[in-house]
Amino acid sequence: MTRTSKYLNQDTIAALQSFQIEKIDCEITDYLDTNNKMNTYHFEYCPKCGCYHPRLVKSGFANSGKQMLRCKSCGKRFVVDRGQLTFYSHQDQME
Repeated sequence: MTRTSKYLNQDTIAALQSFQIEKIDCEITDYLDTNNKMNTYHFEYCPKCGCYHPRLVKSGFANSGKQMLRCKSCGKRFVVDRGQLTFYSHQDQME
């Protein structure tokens, strides 16, 4: 119940069963770990042009709040989690 109490109010926690709180805590931990990995993730290849070790620059944010990158070789923009499980989720990144 370490992370759950930080993100849910006490009334909500009181209404949940212990297994539900454990599951929510596990999900929160997984999302935060995914966000930490995304902050340090580096592309070996550009997902648009296939350039090896592309030079990428930050290029704003998508509507979902995800960081956009631009490849200097092809000029195409894409989100940081392109090709990952969370790519098409339309969910904001949790902090």
